[in-house]
Amino acid sequence: METHVTGQPVLGELRHALSAVFFGNPLFSPQEQLLANHDIHECEDARQLTRWLRSLSAAIAHRRSADLFSTPSLAGYVV
Repeated sequence: METHVTGQPVLGELRHALSAVFFGNPLFSPQEQLLANHDIHECEDARQLTRWLRSLSAAIAHRRSADLFSTPSLAGYVV
């Protein structure tokens, strides 16, 4: 990513990368996706967006592992 004087190309690329991870991802509720969209597009700090992008992969891994353990077992499951 190249930084121009205004920093806009970097912000645009970071916003695009974050949006690509959030939207359509079943690990995030529609409300979380909506709030993320707002926060992504309101943030003007490339460092903050970069930190958010880095921490997002850890959050996704955590949610995936939590989802594996929260799925009810079909054995003994009463409807």
